[in-house]
Amino acid sequence: MPALPESRQHLATLDAIQLMLRDLHTRHDEIRHRAAFRGCTRELLDVQQELVDYLLAKKGELMGQQTPAGQSNPSYNAYL
Repeated sequence: MPALPESRQHLATLDAIQLMLRDLHTRHDEIRHRAAFRGCTRELLDVQQELVDYLLAKKGELMGQQTPAGQSNPSYNAYL
């Protein structure tokens, strides 16, 4: 597969991040049911939050944005 020019690769990465963020904010009842059955619901939500935080930071980095010190993104778990 040929390499994309840097600007196109940049846009493709931002698109992929946005798709992953959308997926992480989609309710997946089957996975939540499995987590509840295995007793790891809290851990599942913690991992989802870590992934959202990472992806938002990566997106901001690619877009040249920085989060001011002491300020964070809203918690994924706050909306549940």
